[in-house]
Amino acid sequence: MVSARLLALALLVGNTGVSVMAQSAPAAPFVEAARDGQRDFDFEIGAWATEVRVLRNPLSGKLPVWAEYRGTSIVRSLMDGRANSVELSVGGPAGKIEGISLRLYDPGARRWSLNFASLRDGAMTPPVIGSFGADGRGVFYGGDKLGERAIRVRFVIARVSADEARFEQAFSADGGATWEVNWVAIDRRAAGTTLPADLAHALDAHSHATVAKDIAALGDLVTDDYLLVNSDATTQGKRSYLADFEKPDFRIEPFAIEQPTYRVDGDTALTGGLMTLRWTQDGQQQSRRLRIAHVWIRQGGRWRIAYTQLTRIRG
Repeated sequence: MVSARLLALALLVGNTGVSVMAQSAPAAPFVEAARDGQRDFDFEIGAWATEVRVLRNPLSGKLPVWAEYRGTSIVRSLMDGRANSVELSVGGPAGKIEGISLRLYDPGARRWSLNFASLRDGAMTPPVIGSFGADGRGVFYGGDKLGERAIRVRFVIARVSADEARFEQAFSADGGATWEVNWVAIDRRAAGTTLPADLAHALDAHSHATVAKDIAALGDLVTDDYLLVNSDATTQGKRSYLADFEKPDFRIEPFAIEQPTYRVDGDTALTGGLMTLRWTQDGQQQSRRLRIAHVWIRQGGRWRIAYTQLTRIRG
């Protein structure tokens, strides 16, 4: 059965609240061709507080005009680390910047492509392409246009510490002889959101399997004595929980965890946050605002969920 210690952790979370711009095309020489970089972005998985400075008149030859923004970046691992996504949402006096960055790994070339789409127009820019060096610094290049002028784009990612990362974009109008920085973002890990890479992958795998109705994956990601406490106070064991996903008309829509909270204590961990759950069951579409808490334990070197609690938020 689920231990008292795990239940205490779940009750704790139940009562607490707890990118970037990429553009364009031809690949540049990448660093250390023999190095496998598939896990280069593992350090970034999770939630970050983001500060952004944007040059509003790039390559104009005029005095620089900068705009500042603050917000969040949520980084999720995809496809067992072979890809990842960044959900960027920042705002300031000049307005809002919201977008999604998709990073894809090419194992043959051992390099990454970074692709950015602004939610303002939904258009995906051509990628910048490159790789990380042994020092953990990633450099990516591409080509684009500024108005009608062809330019080169350079994007640099630097891991400052375990809880801070820096992103810098620059343009060049002379083929890379000189560069002008036009985008600087600083990500700082939100308090209490550091996750081991293997747990971050397990969390993303569970979210993906939930939406995809991957019953085999879900069964593998929860313990045999798994307990789910629903928002109406009913409980389900593992068999009952998986049986819901076997129903042809049962489906959960894609969701995002807001204000994520993570706690890790040895082989026990807690993940949670706020979510809007939308699902279809018995032909009816339903929606509910919830606080979710998962208690994880490490079994045989793998993380599995032992307990889930859903608490309904009214109003």
